[in-house]
Amino acid sequence: MSLGAAGAFRNRREELAMLERRWAERTSQLFVLWGRRRVGKSLLLLEFARGKRHLYFEATSGTRADQLVDFSQRLAEATGRTELSVASWRAALDAVADWAQDGPVLLVLDEFQFLARESPDVGSILNVWWRERGERLPIFVVLSGSEVGFFEREVVGYSATTYGRRAGQLRLRPFSPRDVGLFVPRWSAEDRIRAYAVFGHMPYYLAQLRPARSLAQNVLDLVLAPDGLLHEEARLLLDQELANAAGFFSVLRAIAAGQTRVAQIAERTGIAGGSSRVSQMLDTLQRLWLVDKQLPVTVANPERSRQSRYRIADPYLRFWFRFVLPSRDRLIDRAGAERHLHARVLPQLDAFVSKPAFEEVCQQWLRTEVDAAAVGWWWGRVREHRSGALRDVDRELDAVALDDDGAVIAIGTCKWTDEPVDTDELTKLDVLALHLADGGARPARYCFSRSGFTRQLRAAARRDPGIRLVTPRELV
Repeated sequence: MSLGAAGAFRNRREELAMLERRWAERTSQLFVLWGRRRVGKSLLLLEFARGKRHLYFEATSGTRADQLVDFSQRLAEATGRTELSVASWRAALDAVADWAQDGPVLLVLDEFQFLARESPDVGSILNVWWRERGERLPIFVVLSGSEVGFFEREVVGYSATTYGRRAGQLRLRPFSPRDVGLFVPRWSAEDRIRAYAVFGHMPYYLAQLRPARSLAQNVLDLVLAPDGLLHEEARLLLDQELANAAGFFSVLRAIAAGQTRVAQIAERTGIAGGSSRVSQMLDTLQRLWLVDKQLPVTVANPERSRQSRYRIADPYLRFWFRFVLPSRDRLIDRAGAERHLHARVLPQLDAFVSKPAFEEVCQQWLRTEVDAAAVGWWWGRVREHRSGALRDVDRELDAVALDDDGAVIAIGTCKWTDEPVDTDELTKLDVLALHLADGGARPARYCFSRSGFTRQLRAAARRDPGIRLVTPRELV
């Protein structure tokens, strides 16, 4: 869900329906909802609360006393009591329980990590209260927050005080590339994909887009200009999640520049401790959903594979580390930002979109198209005839789909170029299809192209139902 400039409710229908089904049970429930900053948790919960007897409390980073004062005020407003004051979190929860005697109540404790920071025992207090009073009343409690590391350690994890009490949990994920069209419906399919590559899939970021302006103008106004709303967003995000963010900035910048393996990152950053320390930092970034560890999608034993490489998971962060952080001295005023846009960003933008953003768009579409159990990249060595002899050649595939048994059912090539795709790409797919099929059925072959296909390739696709040609209009 997100609210755009016009305040319209967008998407999150499945998540909202799930919460409504739980509410309709009219039973006591303790539910956990967490996700990255700007993913739309608060707006989803506010929409869910609409029309219900509810208390929505968004905690701040103030003192425990201030938090209790704020909670008292919100509870007074929700219950209609003119004067109400609670001196402890147990008293606060008891007041909610008293209110629930008259009917079902929704209690949302948003940004719960701020409460826990000031009152480390709040989880235990909630646990005891739930056992003694909460689970006997029609109370739907939602613990929500955006500090991912805290929630996975202290709220969702097996050792969390609420582990045995909660009725369910949901990690709220970002939007899909197709959802970009909800915010800029009149933009071309190509510009929607470019927008995904620059602004990513966080609802809050996409809601800032101004459809009447061009993509380039939005990039300038929102990201490059020093007063742009998203100009410092990456820094704020990392400072929130990481106590000492400087080294992590260097790691992310190295990945954005193309150093995707541990040794490469360690060499570029010069971080003390070398590859061992960089591996630890990458583990941290993975737990925060900021970095993905990638392996060829066909690898059967990921823990033992040495083929891993890393990518920044959020397209907006990839853009920021590629075009904003390294050029910050050029972006001290709007004139410099505009020069940077035309001299560096726009000339390189389509190359930036090509990998990995366009490939991600194609992979997500393919996952649904063939009902795949897994879709991802593949790379490895293939024996091919070269100069009259069999040689091992390094090959890659942009999209490979597997079924539940791990068999390859579809492969694809993704080309974000100015030229139409020709039959040479199909030839590569045919060779690798034989290699990956390993004696089984030949996978379907998909060609994804920004600029269409040659007459020869279209003719081949008409002759062979196992070939599919896909343009951006089908993807988004």
